[in-house]
Amino acid sequence: MNHEGRGLRKVIIWLFGAVIIAILALQNQHPVSLHIFFWQLPHISLALVVLVSLLLGASIGSGGMLWDRFKSRNRSKHLASSSSDDVVSSVLPRTEDVPQDHPTSSTDNAKKLNS
Repeated sequence: MNHEGRGLRKVIIWLFGAVIIAILALQNQHPVSLHIFFWQLPHISLALVVLVSLLLGASIGSGGMLWDRFKSRNRSKHLASSSSDDVVSSVLPRTEDVPQDHPTSSTDNAKKLNS
């Protein structure tokens, strides 16, 4: 499916969601009393309570997803950098691991250069 079709599908889904929320708000107009910890909000619309709860839940969920995505990107960057270091260190021997009589030892190379 092309890019325009996906964009149209998203718009239709958003419009459908907005219509459902509007119907919910219109059907729940009666006032309620809301108690939040030490506060009391008398005569507030039930639709307002539901919509604010919906928006708060969506924002907390989106924030959690963004935080998780941020952490996984940092983790993958860290793993990529550490794995490239591991590859280099596994291919090239460390100088202290090379025996002195080995042809690639630094003392043999220095002797060859001085000769």
